[in-house]
Amino acid sequence: MHIWIDNTQLTDAPDLNAALEQARVHAETGGRLIVDILVDGQPAPDEIFDDEPEGLGDINELRFTTADTNELIIETAQTAIESIELLKADLEAGAGQIRAGDLQDSMETMRSILEGWQAMRDIVDQITQIATIDIQTLKVGDQTGSEIIDSLSKSLSEVRETLQNEDWSSLGDVIEYDLNELAVKWSAMLSALIEAVNPS
Repeated sequence: MHIWIDNTQLTDAPDLNAALEQARVHAETGGRLIVDILVDGQPAPDEIFDDEPEGLGDINELRFTTADTNELIIETAQTAIESIELLKADLEAGAGQIRAGDLQDSMETMRSILEGWQAMRDIVDQITQIATIDIQTLKVGDQTGSEIIDSLSKSLSEVRETLQNEDWSSLGDVIEYDLNELAVKWSAMLSALIEAVNPS
C-alpha cells in the first residue's frame, strides 16, 4: 500500500492500520495534524478508523493532507469565538421570546442555543486533547477552565429543569443572565487556549 503525506512519499505499508499509524507518527513528529485522507483518489469514509473497516480491503494508495497543529487550533478557537457572538444573539432573542410569551418560536431558539453550547464544548474538548492542555489548570481570569465548564453544565441543567417544569420566568432569567455571562467567559477561555499554544 503506497502512502503519501502532503508531498512526501512514505515507506509502503503492509495493511491499513500500519499505514494510518505510520502517517500519524510522521505528522505528529512534524507538529502537524492529519486533516484529510484520500483512498485511491476518493475521500476516505468515516469507517476507515474502525478496527475492521468494511469495503477497504484492496487499497492501492493513501494520501494524507496535514495542517500545522497550532495554526489549526488557533483558527478553530478564533472561529468558535466568532460563533459565540451568534450564540449571544440567540440568547438575547430567546429571552425576548420567552418574556413575550412566544413559546413556539422560543423552543426553536432554545434548540439552536443548546446545539451551540454543545458545539462549544466539543471544540474545547478537541483543542485540549490535541494540544494536551490541562483544562483544570488553565487560568481564565480568576477561574480555571474546568470551573467555567462546570458552571455551564449547571446552567444547562437549570435550563432543562425549567423546561420540564414549564417555569418560563426562571428559564428567561437563566438565558438572559447566566448563559450570557458564561458566553463572555467561554470567549475568554478560548482566547486563553490560543495564548497557551501561541504565547506572545
